[in-house]
Amino acid sequence: MSSPDLKRTRMKAHYSLFEFPDGKTNYQILNEEGEKTTITIEKWAADVLQIELHNVHQRIQDAYDKILKEKPNLTRREKGNLIRQMALNTANNHQETKKKVLGWNDSDVLDAL
Repeated sequence: MSSPDLKRTRMKAHYSLFEFPDGKTNYQILNEEGEKTTITIEKWAADVLQIELHNVHQRIQDAYDKILKEKPNLTRREKGNLIRQMALNTANNHQETKKKVLGWNDSDVLDAL
């Protein structure tokens, strides 16, 4: 299945308000020792990022490198949590794509209140 076909398949699933798809997406990056390590992102956020960003893998590597430089004393878990939060924030900046991926977005949540 080609990449555009895969994107269309992913976007066909719609979820109820506040419902997210099961699963996570793994991205392999290099740590400070040059060893391979994995960062795990929520599936819906990774799907949005794959649609909106040119090279998600490189963006995650760049985020890791930036955190390593700016906050070298963070633990491995803290670095991962910060990268995951950055990914979620970036995905949430793309509300139209979020709606295509999930079937709902933040506006729908606010309308339901």
